[in-house]
Amino acid sequence: MRQRKELLMPVVTDRNQTLEILQRLREAKVVMPVFGYDSVMNLEAVLFAIKEFANEYGIKQPVVAPTITFGYEEMQQAKRVMKHSTKEEGLRVCLATMDILCGTKGGTYYDVIALPHHDHGNPVNEEWLWDKYRDNFATVMVDGSLDDRTLEENIAITSKMVEKYKKHIVIEGALQRPAVEGHHESKALSSDNAKYAESAKSYIKKTGVDLIVVELGSKQQALGWSDYDGKRASKVTEILGDAKIVLHGGSSIPPEQLGTLVYDGVIRFNIWTRVGREGAKVAAEAIVNDIEVIRKGDPEQRYSTRYRDAHFDAQVKIWKEVLKSLGYERLAGH
Repeated sequence: MRQRKELLMPVVTDRNQTLEILQRLREAKVVMPVFGYDSVMNLEAVLFAIKEFANEYGIKQPVVAPTITFGYEEMQQAKRVMKHSTKEEGLRVCLATMDILCGTKGGTYYDVIALPHHDHGNPVNEEWLWDKYRDNFATVMVDGSLDDRTLEENIAITSKMVEKYKKHIVIEGALQRPAVEGHHESKALSSDNAKYAESAKSYIKKTGVDLIVVELGSKQQALGWSDYDGKRASKVTEILGDAKIVLHGGSSIPPEQLGTLVYDGVIRFNIWTRVGREGAKVAAEAIVNDIEVIRKGDPEQRYSTRYRDAHFDAQVKIWKEVLKSLGYERLAGH
């Protein structure tokens, strides 16, 4: 095993460092967790879970990619961060928080390597965002599949963005639009896995993206489990020659299948819906259980923190379960 250099800044936004980290994960047979958030509390839950898991398994410099959407029509997470603010202010709050907690020496999560990710960026509407915050992200999903674009249109616009930003940011592209529960169904471009894999190879060659989202049966914002197509993922990886697949809709993948992703060539795994929903359920139950305390007057004056903490702890628990299912402990020693 090659000797790994220690990173000086745990908030990584440098393209070369990001590529080195991806290779570190490939060597360790670990999928990079791409964990969503839509508030400062959710963001800290991500960092807390990674740090606790790393301490438990002796992982030095654990890696996570906190991810947020901006103008994505199915879910504008940046808009939710603050009650009365613009999406840009919400994004800035979270980027600043990440820098304080991870990027400042002595910060609570300074030993966690965070790679900020902008997910489902529309190359028409959000090019200005990448111009302005280019140095604040490690990775970006240039989602050329949006707005009902044809594959040819997707390739053309994605190629343009890659040419402009690839010197600075690691870029993920979408061969086709990922399925979204209740909004958009997705069907593979070909039922023949070999032909589909050739389409993925052609897409990467024509666009120059570093990573690729392909149709593997998963669904974003899912309320139940989906059928993950590991055979298609394996064929795509065989044709590409390296692990470059990003799996979206991680909430729909049964826990027992998560451990197989890395062997099929999945290098990044996006998940948010399941964790957000389960955390909210626990917080709601805490409020119901404490309703009489609220009515009479809470002697500890913890009107908001006790429910925030319930939400936080529930999210941490699920994040750690996801990490265990992914086999994240294999990062120890790498």
